[in-house]
Order: sequence, then structure tokens, then C-alpha cells
Amino acid sequence: MICKLLSIMNITIRKIVRLLFCFILILSWVILPQMSFSHDPQNAPQHKIRALYLYNFLLFVDWPKTAISHSDTIKVLIYGDPHLYEALIPMAGKMIRGRKLVVESLTKSEAIDNSCQVLFVGQKGEPIVKGLLKKAGDKPILTVSDMEGFVQLGGMVGLKNRADSVENGKKPKKFIINLSAVRKSHLKIRSRLLRISDVLYDDKRPLTPKQP
Repeated sequence: MICKLLSIMNITIRKIVRLLFCFILILSWVILPQMSFSHDPQNAPQHKIRALYLYNFLLFVDWPKTAISHSDTIKVLIYGDPHLYEALIPMAGKMIRGRKLVVESLTKSEAIDNSCQVLFVGQKGEPIVKGLLKKAGDKPILTVSDMEGFVQLGGMVGLKNRADSVENGKKPKKFIINLSAVRKSHLKIRSRLLRISDVLYDDKRPLTPKQP
């Protein structure tokens, strides 16, 4: 009887710890850009905010075991955003869910292969974004960008402009996710991230995330 009670208590404690951990992460997306980067949130360096978002995405995305079992790293490739690359460099070497973070600057699409888990395409990469997405294909690579219309082209996660106006009395969500593209690459995005994002299919129909 005592063992059963202890087992139930341990399960409950683990659930509480997970919920607190996720709450702290989500809270950091809202507060840290304002606290860490600038006394004036409107003038906060955008590339550092993008770096914070991208880093936190890694905690809410699950890759297929076959895509990461052969490596002890999580590799992030950056194309067309040198400022973001510089902002992420200090985070390189940190452990993300038991794997070391590797950050590289991408200079040609041939370097996109199964050894990388994330591809960020900056606005300077707009002329060849279709080619980059085609190269990533259905590989288990999370594709992210801050350029307008990225998810409509087949990208997975778009970062919205922080200056977007308030609509219907509600502050717009920070991200937009193409769930069809995510599923085609056999990735999973956790519901806690979906709830703070606008979620679309390829046909642009909105999707209401299910509650866990």
C-alpha cells in the first residue's frame, strides 16, 4: 500500500515539474526579450530575439529516433542571417535534451543533409528559399524563417513581426506553423507550442490545436 502511494506521488511530482518547466520556458519567450536585450522592448535587437525563439523551439520539437540516434548533437544551419548566426554562437555547445547544440552558417544548399536538424532561412535568403526548401524536402529538418509567406511556400515555422497590431482586442500570436509540412517530415511539435501559434495546413485552413 505504501509503495503504491509512493509511486503515485512520484508520478504526480514529475507531472508538476514538467508543467513548471514548460511554464518557465513559455514565460521566457514573453519576458526575456524585454528584460535581457533592451530597456526599451521596442528597440530590442531582433536577431537576439530570433535566437531566443529558435533555441526554445528545440525543446518543443520531437525528431524521429532514426534521425538523431546516430548523433549526439543537434545541428542548426543558418542561411541569410549573419546577425542571427552571431547571436547563436554563444549558445553552441549547450546541451539540448541530452545533445550538444551545433550552430553553422550555411553557404550552399548542398550542405543540407540528414546531419542537420534545423534550417533557418533569413530574409536575405528569399531569392533561393524555394530551392532550400526543395533540398530539405521531406527530410526530418525543422525549417524556420522570419520572411513573410514562408509557411505558404512549404516552410514549417514562421516568426511573425513583433510590430503586428492588436486585432479584436487580442495580441497576435508570435508564430505560424504549417502542420502539414511538419508531419510530412515526420516531426512532432508539442501542443504547448501549438497553443501559442497560428496553425495552418498547406491549404491555409486554420487549425485549432487539441488540448492535451
